[in-house]
Amino acid sequence: MSRRQVLIGSAAVAVAGAGSPGVAFASGRSGVSLRWLGVAGWELLVDGRRVLIDPYLSRLPVFGADGEFIADHPLAVRRELVDRHLGERPELVLATHGHYDHLLEIPYVVKKHGSRVIGTETHRHLLTAQGVPGDDVVVASGGEHLDFHGFTVQVFRSLHSQFGSYGYFAPGTLTAPPEAPATISDLVEGGSLGYLVTVGGFSVLFLSGTANYVEREIAGLRPDVLVLGMSGHANVVDYTARALRATRPRLLVPSHHDDMVTQLDDPALPPRGNPAAAAELAETARRIGLAARVLDPEILRWYEL
Repeated sequence: MSRRQVLIGSAAVAVAGAGSPGVAFASGRSGVSLRWLGVAGWELLVDGRRVLIDPYLSRLPVFGADGEFIADHPLAVRRELVDRHLGERPELVLATHGHYDHLLEIPYVVKKHGSRVIGTETHRHLLTAQGVPGDDVVVASGGEHLDFHGFTVQVFRSLHSQFGSYGYFAPGTLTAPPEAPATISDLVEGGSLGYLVTVGGFSVLFLSGTANYVEREIAGLRPDVLVLGMSGHANVVDYTARALRATRPRLLVPSHHDDMVTQLDDPALPPRGNPAAAAELAETARRIGLAARVLDPEILRWYEL
């Protein structure tokens, strides 16, 4: 698997910027704020209560000089970076799947703050192997509708992205905690999940961790905001159009569309990810006749939705 295979999404589209037609900032009327942490990481703020989705800030240098993927790269959390940017306690952490760029920092965050996690049975076993108390992990498989008394979370069965070979890195499930994971290959996918977070009458659908989904699971949801994974869907039929037709959101936000490795404290880090991702969402909405705006987010910038 090469870096190009990880980042490629679909056919080329016109590049759109924040000021281009079809791309706009959020309006700020819901009382809900959203921040992109880079890769597939997100932070949601509701009345002072924080929810994290796949928080991954360490951005491990998993590509060699030749651009090839280093499957045995050791796991390492940049704790000072996590403390700097995620210093306040999250009430809840949502794991979309078990890969390193989604699960790596969850044990550190949860053990530091005593937060609760939602994930699959495999994710629970991976977290337990890294010292997270099993009681702190809510095991989900899709279909759960959970009340956190101020906001709700619906869990949806989902799918992982599929690369050129129609497979993906580190598949697998676990029925018991393994030995403590040491390399990125030890963090297996373990099933993928999507999440709908609803506050009052306002909802945000996170299909953010992978570029695939189960269409029948999300059909008819009508979220206000759709955060959609945008890398690795070249072999998924009509990926963006099916997602938009099934959910018909008012605001579209790309996810998992940056280079994954340039460090957050590196001046060379582009403030946004691949601009083609936002452009593809805008073009797809136009093509199917969906009156939706597109937010092309900057890393670590808060947006009032």
